[in-house]
Amino acid sequence: MKHLVLMRHAKASKEFDGTDYDRNLVERGKNDARSMGELLKKLKYSPEFIVSSPAKRALKTAQIVNKILGLKPSQMELDTHIYEAELNDLLHVIRSINDQYKKVMLVGHNPSITSLVGYLTPTFVEQIPTSGIVIVEFETETWKMIQQQSGKLIWSQNPHKLPLL
Repeated sequence: MKHLVLMRHAKASKEFDGTDYDRNLVERGKNDARSMGELLKKLKYSPEFIVSSPAKRALKTAQIVNKILGLKPSQMELDTHIYEAELNDLLHVIRSINDQYKKVMLVGHNPSITSLVGYLTPTFVEQIPTSGIVIVEFETETWKMIQQQSGKLIWSQNPHKLPLL
């Protein structure tokens, strides 16, 4: 059994100097990322490994969650294929995950993260919000076998609708 924790990066500034790649998180985004990390930890949905887009807003989101979950820096890697990804790019990233990991988090961007949920599961998700999380379960022992409609959406959470902890 494999579990894929899909997280959209936290809320980032719409105003920035430089490129979209370098956009920083706003305070609300940092708070939402912390809240979602705490919720994952409380509900025992913690991943063993995190793969993140290297774009600043995704990286910062992943680092916040990584720290809250108590993961080591070595339990996180950056993958350039996630930034501005097409569906096939994300599938390549997922199918390249080391099979030693049962629960992996992928931190990325819309629209590809939301599209991925629709591809992997029979569940329609209109849009994953910033800091939103969806967990997909697969009945397989290898990430290489992840296929269209092979997963089951088992949990999702919008940070703006968090239950009181």
